[in-house]
Amino acid sequence: MKISNSKTILLVSSILFLCFSALQTESVQAQGVNFETDEGWILNVTGQIPVFVVASEHEGFSSDGDDQFATRIRSGFNPANITFHVEAPEMNGIRVKGIFQINHHLQGASVQNDGLFEGRIADIQVSGDFGTLNIGKGFGVFNSSSIGDAGSAIGVGRFAGPDAANAALGRIGSGYTYANFNPRLIYTTPDLNGFSAKIGLINPEKPSGASNVEIQTATPRLETQANYVVDLNSGNLDFWVGAMAQNVEVISADFDYNISGWDVGARLSAGGFGLTGAYSQTNGVGADGLIGISLSGDGLDQADVAATQWYGEATYDINKLTLGVSYGEGSQDAEVTPVGSSPDITNELAMVFGRYAVTNNLKVLVELQDFASEAQNNYQALIVGMRLNF
Repeated sequence: MKISNSKTILLVSSILFLCFSALQTESVQAQGVNFETDEGWILNVTGQIPVFVVASEHEGFSSDGDDQFATRIRSGFNPANITFHVEAPEMNGIRVKGIFQINHHLQGASVQNDGLFEGRIADIQVSGDFGTLNIGKGFGVFNSSSIGDAGSAIGVGRFAGPDAANAALGRIGSGYTYANFNPRLIYTTPDLNGFSAKIGLINPEKPSGASNVEIQTATPRLETQANYVVDLNSGNLDFWVGAMAQNVEVISADFDYNISGWDVGARLSAGGFGLTGAYSQTNGVGADGLIGISLSGDGLDQADVAATQWYGEATYDINKLTLGVSYGEGSQDAEVTPVGSSPDITNELAMVFGRYAVTNNLKVLVELQDFASEAQNNYQALIVGMRLNF
């Protein structure tokens, strides 16, 4: 990694402090705030506020070709949010819950007073012996297990330029395709001795680069995933496999293609050690790992492009401290279609990270990153932050 001596000293000092502190006590997960009425209605409120100081050097970013160094305060992979869970009294073995989430992004330079609010989740959840049905807006299915990495999921991961705003990318485009928040209908089976499966109908993505009347996406995207969890004496091992498929028709060019893909992965947690590996192949989703971005015209052409995503991660827990390393890539092959062309691109992200629970609800997070790409300026970053959970 191309990291200056001062950055290395700061990282090592931070990790040594975390290691010393971790020998003191054990952490406890936050459970949120709960209310229950006499009639049996339950309100559970959970949330998080992550804030990070990002010191980064971006190679050749300035207009004269020089590197550009920046220090910014920003959101991580997940923006700040508050989530309301309202559960009705159980009737005839049926449990009904409403889930609603509001998110707030910390913005970058020049837009400090223009923070973005959004609603990522507005979901009706119906469950019983038959399984669980989710109806509304929420997280997708494809690659959803891959996204739960220890490094970037509660940290930062990949980000754009020095003044990047909104949430970061985590390992989107350098390890997995993003299971975005979309209106969808998902059925999940009950747990069958460690086996469970999901199947979802997701609102289809309609790529930009042509007018809406030139593009037809007639049917929802189909996404599926199956998980098998093996119970170990000191932990568990989770295997998963998934797939997706959606058709895109470009009427003006008499051309159609499929947004499709498959993925496999495994996550081991045992005796304080964690190991995760994930691999996927997609069509119509480029190296950026975002579904249905563009057909042509802005450098993100994805029509019929073939791509892969993969990453590996290792962690070790010591009481309140988690230390880890990870490396991942997202890549695409050059492709020419009647509506545009896409170049060869490879994104590479290497990370060393630490997480320390100061209290039951407050964590200190440290990341050291090295990122390289043909589509984005290479950068190195030292990141220190805090995350409040409730």
